[in-house]
Formats: sequence, C-alpha cells, structure tokens
Amino acid sequence: MKSFGLAVLGGILAVALGVTFLLASVQRSDASTCLADPSNYPAEGINGYKGDQLANAAAIIGAAQQLSLGEDAQIIGVMTAMGESSLKNITYGDDINGVVNPDGTPTSSIGLFQQQDWWGSVEDRMDPTKSATLFFGRLVAVDGWQDMEPSHAIWRVQINSDKNHYAKYETDATAIVEALSGPCGSGDWIVPARGTVSGVFGDSRGDHAHMGTDLADGTCDGPIWAASAGVIDNTGENKGGGGYIWIKHADGVMTGYFHMKPINFMVVEGQAVQAGDQIGKVGNEGNSYGCHLHYEVKVDGEYVNPQTFMEGLGVPLPR
Repeated sequence: MKSFGLAVLGGILAVALGVTFLLASVQRSDASTCLADPSNYPAEGINGYKGDQLANAAAIIGAAQQLSLGEDAQIIGVMTAMGESSLKNITYGDDINGVVNPDGTPTSSIGLFQQQDWWGSVEDRMDPTKSATLFFGRLVAVDGWQDMEPSHAIWRVQINSDKNHYAKYETDATAIVEALSGPCGSGDWIVPARGTVSGVFGDSRGDHAHMGTDLADGTCDGPIWAASAGVIDNTGENKGGGGYIWIKHADGVMTGYFHMKPINFMVVEGQAVQAGDQIGKVGNEGNSYGCHLHYEVKVDGEYVNPQTFMEGLGVPLPR
C-alpha cells in the first residue's frame, strides 16, 4: 500500500494533469460472498468445505462478531469445529467408536464442537450459534490466548490429547473466514465493512446525537469499501471522527466513513471509485470506543438513517 504522502502527491498530480488518477493501492473486493447471505456461498465450496459446512462456519464467525471478537478468534472457532466435526452439526461423538472419558463415563459429545453435557443443554450444543458462543466464552477466559499458537489455545479449551491436533486446519479456516467476510450486496450498493451493527442512528452521545450507524467485527485494520460508485469528495481528520472520507454519489447522495487513521486512506480527493473498492481501514481514532466503521449517509445535504437507507436499496446492514 502506498504511503499517505504518496497518496497526497498522487492527488496533486491528478489535479495538475486534469485526469482521473487511480491509486494502485486501491483494491477491488469480491462482492459475491457475504456472511449473511448463504445463497451467495460458492457452490464449489471453499477449500473442500461447502453447503451446510459453510453455513455452520458462518454461524461461528457471526457468534464471534456478536461478542466483538476479531478475525483471530473467528479463525480459531472455525479451526476447532473442523477438527471436532468437519464443520458438520452431528448428533454423536467418539463414543460410537468406544471412546470414553478418563473416568470411564460416556463422552456425550455432540454438535460442531463436540461439547459434552457439562457445556449446556442438548438444544444449545446442537445450535451452531449458541455452541460457538459457549466455546468463545471459555476461549476468552484462557489467559493470554491471543499470544498462543492457535491450536494450543484451542487445546486449553477442548482438553484433548494432542495440543497440535488443530494446527492442520488453520489454512482452511483462514480461507473460509476471509471468503465469508466479503462485503454484502452486489451491483450498485454493498455493505461498506465487515461485522454487524454496533451503534445505531439517533442514539444520544452526550451533547449530540449519533448521526450514523456503526459496523464492527472486533477487528482493527479490516477493509472499508466504497458503498457505491462515486467520487471522493473530501478527506480529513477531526477530534470526534478521526480520519474520515466522504464520497459523492448520484442523486444527491453522499456517504461518510469515520474513525480511520489518515495514513490508512487509500484514496485521494477527486478520485473515482466503484462499489467494493477499498478506500481505507477500520480504525479507532477520534471519539471511539473500539475499532469500528462509523458510516453516515446524507441525501440532499440532510442526514438520514443508514440502516433505513440501505434496507431501501435491498442491502441491509447486518445485525
């Protein structure tokens, strides 16, 4: 990615030459795969996993996002289910092969994570989202899990005989998490960041109202995409919003993207962008409670609720 200094230089050259200047650093996203839309999961699968397996992986990723856990935890969750059940929500465990607990009792393992009775009810253990939530609850209780080898962190939760058992699934799990974390929507408009709604339009924020919708998946430096085609109207930085970018679209619509580090801007003023072009990275600058995208929409100069606006376009912001 080009430095911010080069980006500014590029913008100056663009104006001086009277041509549209497109930064080589701008990346076009693949808008065909969306965590919230199983109909868009690739029929051919991802690294050999397909159909219900991908739907189960999506439930695991979604559970992590609801807990504000980032991509590292999401990969660990998918790795675990791969190693325990091949991402299949099965009603049995190793007990069918004669495996018992160390004390000789039946294992009672079921579901994606092969969770036994003490994890919770049968209904919860067979529900992909609830079983994943149970798993993540114990993962985050492991001191220093973020600094461990992923398989070792999983082993601290699952307590199986081989702490390296899950390592062979890391590449496939990473591929699935990245593929299913693409922008939702296609065509003219897409969801501009990964994650789910973590703050809504109109909320009271001290002495002012919240004029946008927040999207977060627990990850810093995740991609921010242009929600639709347009031209970069202005970029800058202020105390409240941190680094921000405004895009001017057709029909009097403008979209704003806030809380970035200016060094992570990937566009310059006057630059044309398409829906799905990466314009920056999710940050925590300004008055922010954690890494997220604050997304604003104006129509004819008036703020509107981004959730309502996007729903009207058939591209709801994931909740």
